Amino acid sequence: MHAWLASIGAHPYLVLAVVFGVACAESLAVIGTFIPAGIVMFAAGALIGAGALNGWVTLAIGALGAVAGDGISYELGHRYHREVRMWWRAKGHEAVWERGERFVQRHGGKSIVLARFFAPVRAIVPLVVGASHMPRRRFYPINIASALAWSPAHIGPGIVFGASAQLAEAVSGRLAAMLLMLAGLAWLLVRLVHVAVQRGIPLAKRAFTLTVQWLGRRSPRLAGRLLRIVDPARPEFQTLGVLVLLFIGSIWMFLGILQDVVARDPLVRADTALYSFLQALRTVPTDRLMAGMVELGGYGAGLFVAGSVLIWLLVRRRWRSAAWWILVVGVAAALTPVIEPGASYIRPLNWRPGTAHSPLPSGHATFTLLVYGFLGWLLIQRQTPLWRNTVIAVISIWIMMTGLARLYVGEDWLAGVLGGWSLGVAWFAVLAGAYAYRQVRDDILPGVLACIAGGALAIFGSWTISEHLETDLARYSVVTHETVLTPRQWTEGEWRALPGRRSEISGDEEENFPLQWAESDGAITHRLEATGWQAAPAWSIRPTLLWLSPQTSVDALPVLPLLAAGKGSELTFVKFDPQRPMGRLVLRLWRSPYRLTTGTQTDEPIWYGALYQEAFRQPWHLVTLGTTTSWPEAIVVPQLLPIGMHLLSRSTMQDGAVRRVVLVLPLTSEESPQ
Repeated sequence: MHAWLASIGAHPYLVLAVVFGVACAESLAVIGTFIPAGIVMFAAGALIGAGALNGWVTLAIGALGAVAGDGISYELGHRYHREVRMWWRAKGHEAVWERGERFVQRHGGKSIVLARFFAPVRAIVPLVVGASHMPRRRFYPINIASALAWSPAHIGPGIVFGASAQLAEAVSGRLAAMLLMLAGLAWLLVRLVHVAVQRGIPLAKRAFTLTVQWLGRRSPRLAGRLLRIVDPARPEFQTLGVLVLLFIGSIWMFLGILQDVVARDPLVRADTALYSFLQALRTVPTDRLMAGMVELGGYGAGLFVAGSVLIWLLVRRRWRSAAWWILVVGVAAALTPVIEPGASYIRPLNWRPGTAHSPLPSGHATFTLLVYGFLGWLLIQRQTPLWRNTVIAVISIWIMMTGLARLYVGEDWLAGVLGGWSLGVAWFAVLAGAYAYRQVRDDILPGVLACIAGGALAIFGSWTISEHLETDLARYSVVTHETVLTPRQWTEGEWRALPGRRSEISGDEEENFPLQWAESDGAITHRLEATGWQAAPAWSIRPTLLWLSPQTSVDALPVLPLLAAGKGSELTFVKFDPQRPMGRLVLRLWRSPYRLTTGTQTDEPIWYGALYQEAFRQPWHLVTLGTTTSWPEAIVVPQLLPIGMHLLSRSTMQDGAVRRVVLVLPLTSEESPQ
């Protein structure tokens, strides 16, 4: 970590130049709309939090860039006010210009401050203000003050994140990886919610309206019956259309998942790959967090929250909303036992690698989505866009986190969670549509109700987590299932049970695994190092940043990551060729759930893997880029292994192709070399 901080701190000017340029460009008319200033400022804040940049200097540079950008736009509008207006109209953007003018007329000088944080008019307001001839003595003080507020508002979250990531890495690299993954998922979900609300819902409403019009032309009788049920003049017409499309989409998703499970398509392999990937990220703090999330996402917590919501609705005498809430919770509670798998169901935590599994829809996922989804539906009725977006984002993150927690601890498969969610969405669309159709207009004080639901969850969580956490941790502890084989069993048939091809986390199968090696990791390392191989540099922050330098030596770069069924290779070795300074050979070995008995007191683990070539280039002398290609042919493997090994060649027909494998037996084995 210290070396990384030193390498960034030695050349901070490039980063500061980027911060200034992005902050300035984000404030310029036309191009400012396309500048990802938020992402760049967050990244700069993360570097500050990690100690790589001076915080005050970076904040000042960001504010200075924002002042310069608004100043340039203002001066352009002030100097060329007629030409600017004509240009916007000539380019067909008159509506954008008029929206900016209305914004400035409504808020006056405050529009300069508000535009800093309001994307739709961000880049146009300074230009409009300049064109309206606002005096400079008034504009620039407001410009500077707003920039001083904008810079820490955008950089501050990154500072907090960077400091947290640095602390997490000091505790555990896996904890840092989990933190990054959770932050990335939360950010992605918030962005998806934003896009869905801003773009998806209007498009869905438009699509439903066009569908009804098309149906009216093709089948007037059917359209007439439909329109007698739902009058287009009613305000909830388009909302019902969106829910209809949501229902159709969820059913389509459920049937697609069912087809993948029945056909054993890549989704089934993605189940095991994702579970293995999450197990590789397990740490004690994350285990406690996820076990607590499982408790908070359980039936007990959901029913406690549902009861609290019902009491509030009854106290407020909102009888219709209370009746609908009872119906929703009743459907969720009745539906869950029907689809929840029985005691004989093979969950991930009971699954043994190499065995088949048949995922079923998760009742917990259906229950959580239906109950909390409808709670969100109650909270957003007739509310402002900001409140609606916030509630939808919070509810979505909560549902996602409870599902991820169950995947992490091994309670559910990915296909099961997705299937449960799709059923939950279908039922939500039906019940929410009926609620909207009945035009329930109860005033439930959504702000108070949200606090009640959150407080109920916190109260129940503080009790149930303290009571059950230790028991849950013991239940979810990692259990390694290993099968012991004799040399004859392995060489005469069981070698086929080991993976023959690398499976991506998506479930897609990639290159072959032509090598299986039965020996301890220490013995393998000793044999390979004696013939010129060396352990690959480990991944950490400093080696990762070396990819950004064009002067980096290839031997210092970590190996490009490859996952097999969600697992990274436990053993990775590299070998260099002096004739090819920009390339290297890579040997990756994954540990299998099998061990080989050798007649001694200890059994040898069986590894599987493949050989790869990595080639590097440094375009424009800016960064180092690498590509990986595999050597799938088994005939090449013996030429690159140490001399004197016990090797056996085996082949079989698998999935319509010949699978060839080289088996490396330990020297203590009774098998003779071939």
